[in-house]
Amino acid sequence: MGRSLCVSLEMIGLDEAIEKAVSYAKIGRLTVVEKSIYDACGLIVAEDYYASIDNPPCDKSYVDGFAIIAEDTYGASPFNPVMLKIIGWMKPNDDSSKFILSRGEAVWVSTGSALPRNSNAVVMYEDVSLYNDYIAVTKPINIWSNVAKRGEDYRCGEILVKKGSMLKPWDLALLASSGYGYVKVYEKIRIGILCTGSELVEPGRNLDKGMYYNSTCVLIKNYLDQIPFVETMYYGIAPDDEKILMDKITAIIGENHMAIVSGGAGYSEVDVTKRVLENMGKWVFKNIAIRPGKPTGLALVNGKPVYSLSGFPVAAWVALEALISPYLYIVMGLKPPVKPSVKAIMKRKVPNTVGYRSFVRVKLFEENGKLLCEPYLIKGSGILSSLVKSDGYVIVSENSEGVDEGEEVNVILK
Repeated sequence: MGRSLCVSLEMIGLDEAIEKAVSYAKIGRLTVVEKSIYDACGLIVAEDYYASIDNPPCDKSYVDGFAIIAEDTYGASPFNPVMLKIIGWMKPNDDSSKFILSRGEAVWVSTGSALPRNSNAVVMYEDVSLYNDYIAVTKPINIWSNVAKRGEDYRCGEILVKKGSMLKPWDLALLASSGYGYVKVYEKIRIGILCTGSELVEPGRNLDKGMYYNSTCVLIKNYLDQIPFVETMYYGIAPDDEKILMDKITAIIGENHMAIVSGGAGYSEVDVTKRVLENMGKWVFKNIAIRPGKPTGLALVNGKPVYSLSGFPVAAWVALEALISPYLYIVMGLKPPVKPSVKAIMKRKVPNTVGYRSFVRVKLFEENGKLLCEPYLIKGSGILSSLVKSDGYVIVSENSEGVDEGEEVNVILK
């Protein structure tokens, strides 16, 4: 049986919010497109890719030196050097059939050169002495020393990149090494971003009395633009007018896979976003037990996810970091990236209200050889300086009354 959408008007925990978002707010079918391997980094590959050749395609030299028959050097020493006659030079693009090595012979090779036939080792240039057309080898060389064997990297038919993988630079280099110039990937998730608030004005314009510059959507867009499989479009500022906001959201979801609306997420008379989304669709959740960021909500409008975020930048950042970023990775079949973290000693007590998961910005510093962190206990979720000046953040569990002074904590680095 299909799962029915349970719309909760109450506050839910962050873990439950992520689970509900992933379960109910699916991203629509993504189109498969073909991209050059020079332009596909960070995109999600749409099919399995297999090696079309052995790599290397033949035995190759790792170093500049001389291709030899290793057995010729057994017993070599500084007091009993083995003399091998140089019979030619293998260029990097020469075929292995250019020379057929006999006992007592050597061929000059470059890094990446194919080995001449019958050779089974390479002695490095700096490990020999040259005497006209001969080299003197003063130590035994093992079979296959300094040689990349045919198929050592991968064999023809071996899978190189699996469907659903996010392409890294080395994945694309691997595909290139097997001759692929293009790769089929899923199109980027398109996210339309809208700011609300009659009191807001775009940066760069004159600021009248009682008006504020729109910084939150600048943060939202640039944060999401860091995710390589996401494409954002900014739709400007909508006034606190339900009809205008409804028309804007309708247009955004018609052109994108999902929408994010910043501002108007509260319950005052001027906060219209939640009322508009109530009329347009169904709520998955209206509030999350996080601080800052409690008013974060998610609705489905025409089957598409519309996230309602606080208009305060720090609260919006927490929603992006804790909810929306993990959601985007999970719906694409990926594990959310784990940010680096360090252990530090909390310098001051950090209170917390049980039932809320708090994200406390901290500054790291050393004192008496120990790593400490100082919390930014600035009231208000619009204080951007706490993001700029902090080195990371500490997550305080919803089951905790806070962090004691001197307690060791895990600091997630920005």
